[in-house]
Amino acid sequence: MLAVPQQRAPEQSTAGHSPAHLALARLGRTDARLALSAADCTVLESLAAEWFARGVEADYLTQALTAGLPARIGSPIGLVHRRLTDKLPPQLPVTAASAATESPARRLMVECAVSGRPGPPAALPDGLCRSCRTLSADSAPTAPAEPRTGRDVSALVGKLRDLTRLP
Repeated sequence: MLAVPQQRAPEQSTAGHSPAHLALARLGRTDARLALSAADCTVLESLAAEWFARGVEADYLTQALTAGLPARIGSPIGLVHRRLTDKLPPQLPVTAASAATESPARRLMVECAVSGRPGPPAALPDGLCRSCRTLSADSAPTAPAEPRTGRDVSALVGKLRDLTRLP
């Protein structure tokens, strides 16, 4: 019996190729209509590199190039060249990019323990608003203040949850 040698998949070296070249080479695997040759990738590499210089990642580039393709493509290199040129994203300033990644500041609102008035935490030390603090300082109650009756605590908590949710 003759032993048939097993064929190994050729190992592709990605060393020496830029991320732009690799993203273009992978286009054919995402959509076969955009299969590019190595020479095509080399020709288009500088256009794709401009996208990467503007902060675009490979997945975004692939999505931009493969979205809304026509049923038939006569020239994949021509279509990719046109899309790389026409859909080039704007150059964003460095400060705007860092500000866009920051989460918006959240404001915390609390409520007075006695009167139920809302306010920022700094305005309600010890859980009391200014008028309730002055009332408690003027009259020293012998018994702790009783919470107001007739308030639906679960409804108040629900309102607070709604206020703290991000839009």
